[in-house]
Amino acid sequence: MPILVRPMRPSDLPARERIMAAAFSAGLRPHIYPNGTTPEDTIRMFTDTLSSMQSKTSQSADQPGSRLFVAYDSEVPALPSDLEFPETWEKKTEVELTGKAREEEKRIVGLALWQLQPLARRQEDVDKEKESADGDSSHAPSANAALLDGFAEALTAARDRWIGLEANLYLKVLAIDPAYQRKGVGSLLLDEGLNIADRIGLQAYLEATEVGRPLYKRKGFEDRDYMDFDVAKYAPAAEGEDHRFMCMVRPAPAGGKKTVGGIKGANEEPGGNEVVDEKAE
Repeated sequence: MPILVRPMRPSDLPARERIMAAAFSAGLRPHIYPNGTTPEDTIRMFTDTLSSMQSKTSQSADQPGSRLFVAYDSEVPALPSDLEFPETWEKKTEVELTGKAREEEKRIVGLALWQLQPLARRQEDVDKEKESADGDSSHAPSANAALLDGFAEALTAARDRWIGLEANLYLKVLAIDPAYQRKGVGSLLLDEGLNIADRIGLQAYLEATEVGRPLYKRKGFEDRDYMDFDVAKYAPAAEGEDHRFMCMVRPAPAGGKKTVGGIKGANEEPGGNEVVDEKAE
């Protein structure tokens, strides 16, 4: 079962949603969508994600933005549902696979969403970004908007506390198909991002659930403190559940940077994004 990694494509949106729903079925997702999702929710999520992929993806190690990867089983065909888009979505024909590409597509088994900030930022730039983003935080129709907004605020406060304005690579999401958990997929996707951090001398940061924390520790992340967030404040049904998130930092390699300056190997990209993984975590 050789597992390979490649950049995420717009055609991967159905697989992304399937894996996110399954991987986080015991986490916050039931409280974000307490009544489940509707076709309208799916279209909204696809539209927002596609827009972000097209406008915010980093194309090189010296360009801030998202780095999105998927892991796939090179020996198993794609699930039919992963190739289907809502008929009423206006972007359907733009992103769906057809012909030979559709026939040859393989099963996606995990994904990692990274945010690259290769240089330290200035506070005035952060303030401008916040101002431009204000009023643009709408969500899928069925979502618990108060929970999503509160969680976003807590995430920002935690990053401000532990990373501040420093250059970093931030792991926003790591999600694995439950059928492929404990098969090395998470480790492989982590390595894809951490290789970028090591190549250009960056610290890495994430918020970990208790389930994911041991893997992150093995990859060099260090505990800082639990994020200050009370899920039950926004979702009373979560009272008594464990929804703690540990803020973790993986220090920059020796000689790495925390402040504005040149990027070591900034224009050096790996020879390819495909990596074979046949080990178990």
